[in-house]
Amino acid sequence: VKVNQIGTLSETFETMAVARDAGMSMVISARSGESEDWTLADLATAVSGDRIKIGSIVRSERLAKYNRLLAIAEDVNCGWV
Repeated sequence: VKVNQIGTLSETFETMAVARDAGMSMVISARSGESEDWTLADLATAVSGDRIKIGSIVRSERLAKYNRLLAIAEDVNCGWV
């Protein structure tokens, strides 16, 4: 799911619900050239995404998202941090 290609967050959630109902796994995907905003990491966590596709940590906007995922994992004490 590429949030910026769907339109609104409401449409994104609807698309995700249809995919889940069809038995599909959910991959939340970043776009190239994104900012260091970590909203995508929050969204992937909120919808219990099966995977998140960010890319390698060589770019600061990607590293920011990975750092946010680690912070979320620490907050919820999920056991993998």
